Amino acid sequence: MPDVLKRLDARAERGFSMFLVIMAMFITALFVAAAFAAANGDLPVAGVAAERKSDYAAAEAGLNYYLTRLQQDPDYWTKCDTGAAPNGTEQNPVNQVNASTQRWRKIADTNDWYKIELLPAKNYEVAGDTYWTTCDPKKQQTFVDNNTGTFRIRATGRVGTNANARTRSIIATFRRDSFLNFVYFTNYENRDPAAETDAAKRATQVKNCSNKYRSQRTGCTEIQFATGDAVNGPLHTNDESLLVCGSPTFGRAKVGDRSYGDTVEVRGDSGYVSACTGSQPTMNTPTKGFTTNSKLLAMPESNEQLKSVAQTSNSLYTGVTYIRLNGASMSITNNGATTTAQWPTSGVVYVQTDKTCDGESPTAADYANEPVTCGNVYVSGTYSKSLTIAAENDVVIMPTGGASSPDITQVDGSDSTLGLIANNFVRVGHRVGTNCGDNLTPVFKTVTIEAAVLALQHSFIVDNYQCGDAMTKLNVTGAIVQKFRGPVGTGSSGGGIASGYLKNYYYDDRFRYRSPPYFLTPVAAAWDVVRSHEVVKGS
Repeated sequence: MPDVLKRLDARAERGFSMFLVIMAMFITALFVAAAFAAANGDLPVAGVAAERKSDYAAAEAGLNYYLTRLQQDPDYWTKCDTGAAPNGTEQNPVNQVNASTQRWRKIADTNDWYKIELLPAKNYEVAGDTYWTTCDPKKQQTFVDNNTGTFRIRATGRVGTNANARTRSIIATFRRDSFLNFVYFTNYENRDPAAETDAAKRATQVKNCSNKYRSQRTGCTEIQFATGDAVNGPLHTNDESLLVCGSPTFGRAKVGDRSYGDTVEVRGDSGYVSACTGSQPTMNTPTKGFTTNSKLLAMPESNEQLKSVAQTSNSLYTGVTYIRLNGASMSITNNGATTTAQWPTSGVVYVQTDKTCDGESPTAADYANEPVTCGNVYVSGTYSKSLTIAAENDVVIMPTGGASSPDITQVDGSDSTLGLIANNFVRVGHRVGTNCGDNLTPVFKTVTIEAAVLALQHSFIVDNYQCGDAMTKLNVTGAIVQKFRGPVGTGSSGGGIASGYLKNYYYDDRFRYRSPPYFLTPVAAAWDVVRSHEVVKGS
């Protein structure tokens, strides 16, 4: 009996493990279903996230497209939405912000697209009235902020071509950082060693004074800003301080409600040192003082790259060349022949040296014994189109071909810019008699230059500045960039001048955001993105 009961108990437990297996499988299936449901629910979210990333990447591509075009052509922004298409099969993706039809560009090998919109500047169209609403290629103030020298674009990206597709946008602010941000820029504030009057003095000055800042120099000829000198615009020197005698003026005075915000920047911790008793500069700056401990801005070494640019438009000349600008044409004398030339398509004229050049010193210039092989260009006249004139040796501002004035000025209303770039000196012609005698006729009491001037290895200087009678004003509207200080006159004991000219320099505010053709090509004086942010929905 006990054995029978044992067998019955064993049969009673048959199938119980199967039940447990079935229940376990059921529960597992529930987990699988739940996991599938959860994963399936995340698929749209993941898809949206991936698409949003693609939208943003496309917007960044649009921003990079515009930046690349600016790096290729710093004046690309002046074309507004009329610039050339990227190639023959695509359309220009740059648009007016309120255009009814927007042009998009497809990113290669993707289904991502971008467009760029130009955001008008917050400058009044009419004072106290309305803001500009579009970018006008003929009116820079419609796009560039007059106060900051910046402009803004909006780059938008999307996936596909559906006009109602999800988009993401980036607003970027551009600003141009270059030497042309200043009406006056120097690397060193001492007189150019090469401007000494004899070879022995030049050798001594080169040894003791070249490539040294103020605290490192000994026995060097320092150049001062004197009473009557006016630097009407921002100034920067890589040197440690400025030398001042009397009360020169730095920065532009406030006009009505307009404050220019000009700064005077030095790399040292003191703004200036006094060259005479009682010196006190007049500071028309936001802080009424100097901006000290400023950053170093390195200068380019050569303008060699401009030679190849000029070759593309047959505007490369060899040996001493004379150019008289006549509005939209120019009279050019080279190698004994005079021709009338139209503006070069490249916007650049370059004068190179023929093998060797032992040019004359600016402090002993007589303009009679200069070797014809030198890459010197003599310039004067008026211009109505933008142009850069560069020389492998010197640029000399002086009338030629019977011209009655040395002035270089822009034709009114042309909105053009001029660059004068010399590897060595940019010189203002000044004829004097033998042994540093009196001024020779014709005498030009004032000289006016409207240009961006760049002297890469030496300075902007008045020839024979130490000779003759005191003149009046050297008026420069534009920007002056030089490695060493170039004197334009000699000071008197009362803080005025004994010979040469007083400085009267005004900044051309267009140089905050524009430059003459290929100006400063040896260095990257280009536009940069200084600020960017994504557009928040609803903004």
